[in-house]
Amino acid sequence: MNASHNFRFIERDYWYHKALCDTDHLLPGQINAMLDEAHSHYADYTFKFYDDGSVIIIDNDTNNRIKPKELTGAVYDFYIRKRIYLIKYNLMEKQLQYA
Repeated sequence: MNASHNFRFIERDYWYHKALCDTDHLLPGQINAMLDEAHSHYADYTFKFYDDGSVIIIDNDTNNRIKPKELTGAVYDFYIRKRIYLIKYNLMEKQLQYA
């Protein structure tokens, strides 16, 4: 069986953390208020990355599968960063195994 690495991405949390780290002038309550005022739909996805390079992306709100080419913005950034991290980790693991 092919092992998987599971990650959950909640876009609202991403923007909250980004705002919190990028400014010294906003308090957590102010950031929450700004995010609430945006009245935006925030993505909530589960990513299952498999060791063979495949990925399954599930929209937690609708339980539908999402294709990587449908991702945009912060979700796409998250996907790419995790993909690169897992490729590097896999390569490092193989180097240690065959060294």
